[in-house]
Amino acid sequence: MRIWIVALALLLSACSTPRMEVTQAVQTRSAGGGGLGVEVAAELQKRYDETIRMCNGAPSQPAFLCSGLMLRATDTPNGFHVWDPSPGAIELGGMSFSFFRADASFKKMPWDRNNGYIIYPVLKRPVGTLQTMVLCVFPIDGATWGRDKPGCGASDVYPVVSRRCQSQNITTAEQWVRHSFTPTVDYFRYQCSFDVRDQMNELAADSFYQAIRAIALKPVGLPAFNDFSELIIETWRTGIPAQLPIEAFFYVDNGLDVAKHNQRDFYNESKGKIVPIIKLTMPTSTQKARFEFRQQDQDVAESHLP
Repeated sequence: MRIWIVALALLLSACSTPRMEVTQAVQTRSAGGGGLGVEVAAELQKRYDETIRMCNGAPSQPAFLCSGLMLRATDTPNGFHVWDPSPGAIELGGMSFSFFRADASFKKMPWDRNNGYIIYPVLKRPVGTLQTMVLCVFPIDGATWGRDKPGCGASDVYPVVSRRCQSQNITTAEQWVRHSFTPTVDYFRYQCSFDVRDQMNELAADSFYQAIRAIALKPVGLPAFNDFSELIIETWRTGIPAQLPIEAFFYVDNGLDVAKHNQRDFYNESKGKIVPIIKLTMPTSTQKARFEFRQQDQDVAESHLP
């Protein structure tokens, strides 16, 4: 039986609003069962397709709080659980994700990886799970390992012109494109990040929207690689799988075996939480991305348990 508990709270206009529990749902049965897995795939497709500018019509609520997908492309098992921050992310204080939506899309996974996971947007996360905090967004790969902590600030190559965009009075997509694609520069390190932290308040939604617009305004053919966006999310603690708002594990191409490993590992470490595996078909020039739940892909599902 599926039992859903919905907690509703009033939305405030301040940017701190997302810290409230808003329209969140807890399920007492696993999302690895066929019915709920199909619902997860449908929800991912819905959020990918919608292209809203802000959440709830509030200038203080950037679209990533309720729309689109925040996904992290991951390696094959490399000595720590895939959902735990890497040692480098712990040192930096930020974890790299990408924002994936019809108007902020890319055709290949970051670094040609073939699997990963998707986290719930803050306003749709299950009750009791961690509230993630997006610190900044780069319209293209931000080369964040060579930037000031937590990966949003100045790069070590261009320490003056790569500071956060707003600190340089760069507030529109057009300004970002002119700045970032200055001839002969390394634009990954020359670019600035759009600030979307809570303290942006009424400017937060537009700041994120300008980053989305910048993705579409990039010069044709640039960058020739690593054209995915990069969101920096505040690093969470290791060893808290049951608290993490992981919505789905996904795979593209031949990444199913690793996705199965991650699903099983998460089930074991979280003491019984089942997160569905979703097949992701990347977009082409004529077709949007597609999300599909397939029962045969699941390594852990209600039908597979003793």
